[in-house]
Amino acid sequence: MGVTIEDVARRAGVSVSTVSRALNRKGRISEQTRQRIFDIARELEYPTTPIQATPRRRSNTIGIMFNRHLRSLVSDPFYGLVMVGVEESLRQDGYHVLFSTLGERDEDMAAICGFASERRVDGLILAGCDVDREYIDRIVSLEIPLVLVDNNIISPKVPCVMTDNITGAREAVDHLIDLGHEDIAFVSGPMTHSSLYERHQGYRQALEARGLPVRQELSVIYEDVLDFSVEGGFAAATRLMSRSKKPTAIFAANDSLALGVMKAMPGLGLAVPGDVSVVGFDDVEAAAHTSPPLTTVRVDKTDLGRHAARLLSELIDGGSECVPYKISVCTELIVRGSTGPRPRE
Repeated sequence: MGVTIEDVARRAGVSVSTVSRALNRKGRISEQTRQRIFDIARELEYPTTPIQATPRRRSNTIGIMFNRHLRSLVSDPFYGLVMVGVEESLRQDGYHVLFSTLGERDEDMAAICGFASERRVDGLILAGCDVDREYIDRIVSLEIPLVLVDNNIISPKVPCVMTDNITGAREAVDHLIDLGHEDIAFVSGPMTHSSLYERHQGYRQALEARGLPVRQELSVIYEDVLDFSVEGGFAAATRLMSRSKKPTAIFAANDSLALGVMKAMPGLGLAVPGDVSVVGFDDVEAAAHTSPPLTTVRVDKTDLGRHAARLLSELIDGGSECVPYKISVCTELIVRGSTGPRPRE
């Protein structure tokens, strides 16, 4: 049996797709990595053609940018893990990853224009649902290859990687309904953010599919993304449990809100899950270590990053007509100790 491309990839310590791009002179692979793959292929007597000089030098650098509302990747591990996925995926293709934050408009616009005029990056990834639309429009106008993570815009159509938010939210609410809950509250950040809007849609669809009303008084939806936090969850729980018709379960649009909801309950004289069940979304690391552990919807954050990196690489290689507009990453309901049967009247 002859030498296969898998043999070359195994010897080089890279993926089959990286070997294929190197041998076909496609993709943004460093010249050192490309030459090493060619040398190994020749050593194994795998068919190749000589490397020809590339017409222009590329930076072999990808930029990934976050909104400064995230404050830091330490306090918001979701996007930190997205960046890990991006970096892991691109490193084997010979890319470097340049990290930056957004927040000072004039400085940010100058940096973006510099990326284009000086070819400092081959493409950009913008992560987060709260990135200002002005930045996206400017990058598109400069024809810098762009992929969005956790954000989705209709016009212009920018390739994006999203969580399957609707399905994940439906599964979370179905779980609560299966436990006998009917008065299920929803706590979230702004509906202008596509991910949060989709989670709200999943919440509504689950209730309607089971013949339960969607009650406005059982929703706390913040307009400011800064309230999309533990403190926001604490305040929302206090508001909800002060109403005459109290929920027996609360579905929070992220784990930070859910942790805030749980934190508020002892002070209100309520137990989780004995009096109130709580479900979050994202499955951050802290979710498994609360008391009780948080039931939540798991999002593979690193996988979001990997898909974004692969999508951007393909976009750089072949243009927008060669890549899908949207990749949706599946979720998984993780049932832990914060949910239980509806309490008896």
